[in-house]
Amino acid sequence: MYIGELATRAQCTPKAIRLYEQMGLLTPQRLGSYRLYTAEHLKQVQIIRKAQAVGFKLAQMRDLLAAKQHQAPFPLVLANEGIEAKRAELHAQIQTLKDRQRQLTQLQRQLNQQFAPERSISEPANAQTLA
Repeated sequence: MYIGELATRAQCTPKAIRLYEQMGLLTPQRLGSYRLYTAEHLKQVQIIRKAQAVGFKLAQMRDLLAAKQHQAPFPLVLANEGIEAKRAELHAQIQTLKDRQRQLTQLQRQLNQQFAPERSISEPANAQTLA
């Protein structure tokens, strides 16, 4: 298949495919000035796009695919190590976001306590405002 068909099937642009080639992530066959792609190239582009969707940068994938070209079997151990590293990074980001959420709750509580209009002693505090 040609680049346009690959792009359509992979739901990306020909420009993205050219970038993947430029970075060494894809190596199409050539027929004169035409690039020819196979079903294997389609699978590679789909994996690249999925990896990008979960936060991998193209440069990170380049190292893995370079190792693939030098090893007969796919370097699955290297791929799994990269995925576990990304999972740990994501976990750290989740913890950071949870900390920010707690800080926002504390800030809201402080602001409401400091600047809420005075209530009479018999008026119950609104738990939702202070939460």
